[in-house]
Amino acid sequence: MQDRKPNILFILTDQQRRDSMRAYGNNWIKTPNLDKLAEKSFVFENAYVTQPVCTPARASIMTGLYPHATGLQRNNIPLSRDIQTIGDMIDDEYYNAHMGKW
Repeated sequence: MQDRKPNILFILTDQQRRDSMRAYGNNWIKTPNLDKLAEKSFVFENAYVTQPVCTPARASIMTGLYPHATGLQRNNIPLSRDIQTIGDMIDDEYYNAHMGKW
């Protein structure tokens, strides 16, 4: 039997509080599809960022590098194409796509 690679779906939102989904305990909002996904998935319970500003924090998450290493220490600076992201690092047998902010 051939080993199957796991599906990877990485959802990163901007400025979303933990309690904005029913899966995390909010009983008045309805998020049925995200709740089903969370129920069957690995879900981060705690996460910490290296920078409180969104662009440098997002770059750190997507590259594994500190803001000083990416050159992104504030917003409105593009990530250099020379810096690998998690999409570049995964096996060639995976399909990867991006939607929204880089």
